[in-house]
Amino acid sequence: MSIKLALLGAWHVHAIHHLQDSTANPETEVVVVWDPDTARGAAFAEQHGLVFEPDLALILARADIEAVIVDTATRDHPEVIGAAIAAGKHVFTEKLLAIRASDAKALADAAERAGVVLHVSLQRMIEAPIQTVKQLIDAGSVGRITATRIRYAHHGAVGTPWIPKHFFNVAEAGGGALIDLGAHPIYLGMLFHDAQPQSIRSVIAHVANVGVEDNVASLLTYPDGAISVAEASFVAGFFAFSIEITGTRGTISVGPTDQRVMLRRAGAAEWVEQETASALPSTFDQFIAAVQAGQRDGVHLRTAVNLTRVIEAAYRSSETGQTVVLD
Repeated sequence: MSIKLALLGAWHVHAIHHLQDSTANPETEVVVVWDPDTARGAAFAEQHGLVFEPDLALILARADIEAVIVDTATRDHPEVIGAAIAAGKHVFTEKLLAIRASDAKALADAAERAGVVLHVSLQRMIEAPIQTVKQLIDAGSVGRITATRIRYAHHGAVGTPWIPKHFFNVAEAGGGALIDLGAHPIYLGMLFHDAQPQSIRSVIAHVANVGVEDNVASLLTYPDGAISVAEASFVAGFFAFSIEITGTRGTISVGPTDQRVMLRRAGAAEWVEQETASALPSTFDQFIAAVQAGQRDGVHLRTAVNLTRVIEAAYRSSETGQTVVLD
């Protein structure tokens, strides 16, 4: 028997991808669409042959709907996700969980109390290069990590912008490149360092004058003395990412020209390409598997809450020009 879902919100650029993920999963079916913007929601539903329902309460009262996909504006997550949890629905949502850490923690706590699965799409974690890097770190290939540098960039604010205009609305999105693309290097940094950062210093810039920051760099420190540079940009010529992990016994490098994972050990003269690990299932498929198994992932939720906490501190740093110490 398939799991019936409601798609709540067509605001996010990944809403179509989450619908495609649901279509590709034989265990799931999106049966209705809702959006606070009736015109946008109705148009999305019509385009994809789905039913549009303008009343969120009616959707959440339906016994046949077991889970929801939330792709509203990030500003609306506390209200929409909170209502879904209160109705006993499992929730899959696009990053971030919330703009403010207090809201993110409240949602995580509510999901725990309600016994429902709450899963945030931290989609870069599943990718084969990331899994390869993590396996090399865990195997001790670079020794003790002393520094990381992670950059994600695309052309969303240059040329003919392909990002929806509402992504440049700070009230709806909560920010620009930092809260969107900047989430990836921050949560990957936490993954690679296997720790939460102690402090962050962020600088943001406005290059294309689209209404939100489109160029950002953050310097994070970790408890063991390691540092991490997290960079994100909406004003690059094309999509690209690069990763550098420096340790006492070697260095790992990925990109920016390709996705090969290269390792150079201390004392070696050459870089050696590493065998690529398998990618993990999609974040949506992981969510469905958790729903079917009745297993909630506390580690995942703590990561999602801490991600909001770090990004909230990053904005505070950029506003004050000071390093922000994280509790």
